[in-house]
Amino acid sequence: MFRFNRTVLAVMMASIMIILSACSGNSTDPKDNNTSTNTNGTVDENKVVDVSFFAVPSSDVIDLKTNWFTNYVKETFKLNIQWNLAPSSDYLTKQSLLLSSGNYPDAFWSGSFSPSDILKYSQQGILVPLNSYIEKYAPNLTKAIETAPGLKQAVTAPDGNIYGIPSYNSCIHCYWGQKFWINTDYLKKFGLSMPTTTDELTNVLQAFKDNGLVPLTGTSDGFDPTIFLMNAFIYDNGSDFFNVEDGKVSYAPVQEGWKKGLTYMRDLYAKGLIDKQAFSQKGDVIKQLAAQNKVGVVPYLYSAGFIDTADPSYPNWSTVSPLKGPDGTQYAAFSGNTPKSLTFVVTKNASEEQIVRMIKLVDFIYTPEGTQMMNFGQEGKYWTKAGAGIKGLSGEQGLFITQSDKFYSAGAKQNEGWNQMGPIFQNTTWRNGFVEAKAPFSADGLESLLMLETMKNYAGHQPKQVYPGVIWIKPEEYQNFALLKTNIEQYVKQTMAQFINGSKSIEKDWQSYVDGMQKLGLTQYLEMAQKAMTAPFDTSAFQSDTKTVEFLSSLK
Repeated sequence: MFRFNRTVLAVMMASIMIILSACSGNSTDPKDNNTSTNTNGTVDENKVVDVSFFAVPSSDVIDLKTNWFTNYVKETFKLNIQWNLAPSSDYLTKQSLLLSSGNYPDAFWSGSFSPSDILKYSQQGILVPLNSYIEKYAPNLTKAIETAPGLKQAVTAPDGNIYGIPSYNSCIHCYWGQKFWINTDYLKKFGLSMPTTTDELTNVLQAFKDNGLVPLTGTSDGFDPTIFLMNAFIYDNGSDFFNVEDGKVSYAPVQEGWKKGLTYMRDLYAKGLIDKQAFSQKGDVIKQLAAQNKVGVVPYLYSAGFIDTADPSYPNWSTVSPLKGPDGTQYAAFSGNTPKSLTFVVTKNASEEQIVRMIKLVDFIYTPEGTQMMNFGQEGKYWTKAGAGIKGLSGEQGLFITQSDKFYSAGAKQNEGWNQMGPIFQNTTWRNGFVEAKAPFSADGLESLLMLETMKNYAGHQPKQVYPGVIWIKPEEYQNFALLKTNIEQYVKQTMAQFINGSKSIEKDWQSYVDGMQKLGLTQYLEMAQKAMTAPFDTSAFQSDTKTVEFLSSLK
């Protein structure tokens, strides 16, 4: 599977980013704020200029100073990069310290800036608005901002300026990350059919238990079973719990559907059909259960995360479609309202010559070949261009043949590419074309498998509208909103566990639970969330594709 960067992982399990509104006294004209540079000046684009980058390299990169792509950037874009590196374990701390000290680099190449960070540092004059440079030097980036879902909203600050560029990763199988994987060999062995409803799942899990298996397990580090199960009763996005219908924001955990979902899960738990360790154990335990053929259903992003692809049972693991609840509700949690943070920003220390070169570099990376080279290095070692007739994941002409299994093999080191470090543009065109489509359960068919299972069973099962990943809150309201959010979400999660394990009675304690939510300020929280949402996030572009499913299913 193509590994995701820090931003994408944060998207799967993240909460929404909160943005403080610009002060009313600030200029609203993007070009008025560009005081540190002059794009009308003459730039000598042929000489090499030094530039300092803050970056967080992947552990597989041997040395960015001697890396092939680093040298390519110097030769092609005339940037001699001086690296200011930070480990992934505490890069946010170092980023913050650099910015507060005043001794910051010319650019943060692979930083992590929430929208509120962008507003804070732009108002302090630290970050340079990039609008005029993008307009003049970046046609690919300009097109992407206008056409890629969510991108324009993510990069445009309240004052109309663009202060940073994200790492854009259109990871289809990540957007529907809360999947159920079932060992179909056990279905055949016990004479069972693939479950499609909540009642059918109960029967399957009971049969698994009766035959000595752990029926349904989970983890405390991102993949507990409740999100998948709740979506048979009410939409649960697995993050902020906001739902949107006809432009109105509601809170799922106080709705009747949530109560019914809790009742269903409580009954499963009481019957021993949900592993009692599902909410506390780590992923390593699930790997042991799967390797020992002791578990029937596992909630996980991808099956290779808990069972080795060389294991004889690997081909037996398939996804379960979103279940239909008693009233026909059938949703899949969706996290594609991205991006939610920015990766690349330019500081006021950068010169005109440096900015022009950096924007041209970003513009190159915002092409399929640019992202491919930045990730994997020069053509010939880990990838080649796809020849005529080589098909990508969508069944169309492929772009590249990438040896991602070799590049990402355990413990592998490389010094060819930057491996998703910085403002990549892995849109659907690149994602569908970066590997040759192979049989889904073959040794090198993982990308095909993930696309197939997602397109077949999950894409399109999200609501038409979801709450946006980027919202704007006035400065004087932000602290209160953040406090309400923290307290209410902690209360929901704590009480949910108590309802499921039976330490609280759903029948007797539900109203006091709802009243407790109100005491924490739910009404005010919803009013603020409604006001902050300029528009819902439209998910109409994220649907299943029949041709892709048919094509990938035909590969043997």
